[in-house]
Amino acid sequence: MNGKRVVFSPVTRLSGLLSVEVFLDKGKVAEANVSGTMFRGYEWIMRGRQLTDAVYMTQRICGICSLAHGAVSSYLLDKIFDNELTANAQYLRNIMYAADFLQNHIRHFYLFSLPDFVRMPPRPPFHRQDVADLRLSSHDNLRLAGHYAKAVKAAQQSHEILTLFGGKVPHQHSFLHGGVATAPTADKVNRALALCGEISAFVRNAMMPDTELIAGVYSDYFNIGVTPRRLLSFGLFKFGAKNERLWWPSGVTDDGQISVPDLQQISEHIGRSWFEDADNSVDGPGQKPAPQKPGAYTWVKSVTYAGRHFQVGPLARLIITGQYQGGTSTMDRIYARSLETLFLSELLSEWLKRLEPGPPPIHQKHQPVLSEATAATDSMRGALLHSARISGDTVTAYNIITPTAWNFSPKSAKGERGPAESALVGAEISKPDMLFTVLGRIVRSFDPCIPCATHVLSPMKPPSPVDMEQRNRPSQSSTFCT
Repeated sequence: MNGKRVVFSPVTRLSGLLSVEVFLDKGKVAEANVSGTMFRGYEWIMRGRQLTDAVYMTQRICGICSLAHGAVSSYLLDKIFDNELTANAQYLRNIMYAADFLQNHIRHFYLFSLPDFVRMPPRPPFHRQDVADLRLSSHDNLRLAGHYAKAVKAAQQSHEILTLFGGKVPHQHSFLHGGVATAPTADKVNRALALCGEISAFVRNAMMPDTELIAGVYSDYFNIGVTPRRLLSFGLFKFGAKNERLWWPSGVTDDGQISVPDLQQISEHIGRSWFEDADNSVDGPGQKPAPQKPGAYTWVKSVTYAGRHFQVGPLARLIITGQYQGGTSTMDRIYARSLETLFLSELLSEWLKRLEPGPPPIHQKHQPVLSEATAATDSMRGALLHSARISGDTVTAYNIITPTAWNFSPKSAKGERGPAESALVGAEISKPDMLFTVLGRIVRSFDPCIPCATHVLSPMKPPSPVDMEQRNRPSQSSTFCT
């Protein structure tokens, strides 16, 4: 394996299409390039549309966590229209958002991550499972595998809570600018409380013990996939008439000191992304696709804060809010996500009890007071930002920065690796059949979601991932894994 270029493509059990290219040196990953191989054109799709379309259109970016885009676009419209939110509207919004978090986190742990550590039944959908490093006893393995189906039920119940108030899932229709268009009736609240009780019981009695067990048996992964301790969160769950208060505060930390994020410090770069880069812009000419661009290896743009890459997600949130004291490894990311699931199930129950049955808590203004604005919040996978410029009520420019763009950024203009690439570099591959096991566990711990959107098709094969400035190619040999 030494001296080989290895391409792991596609990386399975995640949303979208992702490829990983690594270069091995004496049994270690010496360099890594992560490649999002789907083009997302929603910034183009939004141009020329009415601003209020944003809540509906941008949810189509992803079917797994669509409410996240509906939420941040609603916050954006609240700012542009200068809406005022009632307390009931904010509780109802946050109930819906927390429910969507729960279904995502539960599905990630059991459907995406669990097969990395547990031997699953030899039947669909567990085709050709990687069994190179499965360590659980037969008794524990049987118990955790049995929780897979129960997790599907718990995720469904989370979606049912969202459907009660959002109308449908995915792509709900009631979390809008100005509040929520669905009436929180007493029967809906009681039904949601009952569902929340069952979800909470599953998280306490199954998900957390399962996470503890895996963290103990695979404790070496607390030292694998470690990233620099640069963390960022926009905060989570807005309250107040102007969305000015956060239940979980925002924060950014590089040296252990936590400060409030300054959105003006955020930059996107496309030097190694498949976009025209005459001016390295992310607006206008810079957004034109260029799938044959030399030196580029991904559709994901490089996102930096104050010129540096930052990790986002549940781990960043819990460390910044002081609810987790661990490190920044593969297992820390997995553990923090499960711990956040427990916290959210408790919050959801508390908020449902505070919600007052009554008419739809929505009060929309219809005359814009701003011609441009930016809104930010955390979503399931981390920091999410929408910004817009309008003329009248029509969008002239729209930009979206997703959590996966933060975590799966290609190398910056200075050559600094993004979080996922940093996590991969230095990983030890003890024996050949462990290669894709280790790579898969590290990558999936970020819960990557390569947004689903327009495909760019070409009769010519796009260039393979290349970074001429940051690596020395040991040889030309390659291994492709599906």
